[in-house]
Amino acid sequence: MPETIIRKVREQRNYTQEFVAKQMGISQNAYSKIENGYTQLTVRHIKDLSKILEVSIMELLRDDFEIHRPNNIQKESVNKENLLMSLDKISDKINSKHPQKHDFYPIVMSLLQTIDTTVDNIH
Repeated sequence: MPETIIRKVREQRNYTQEFVAKQMGISQNAYSKIENGYTQLTVRHIKDLSKILEVSIMELLRDDFEIHRPNNIQKESVNKENLLMSLDKISDKINSKHPQKHDFYPIVMSLLQTIDTTVDNIH
């Protein structure tokens, strides 16, 4: 996640949150929210951070995570009712979580959008 990379680079440079925030023209509290993922990064934030931290924009936006193939992929066919029940259970779990407190929330949402698009293309 970009927030994690931003924090790592800032710490490598021995910059405080206060220093970076001042350079960006925002409060330390506002900057802390960026690093903790409570404030969504804007293009302006990325440009400023790239300049302040002396790293490329691409370095700040790179993904350090991999999605691994699950070990227990079901190989037999699944009927529609079982699939819908499983999706309901997953939906309930997701809805019970606070999205800003989980790093993987955007990944889960992206996967669900991919599933939605795939289902739309099934005949």
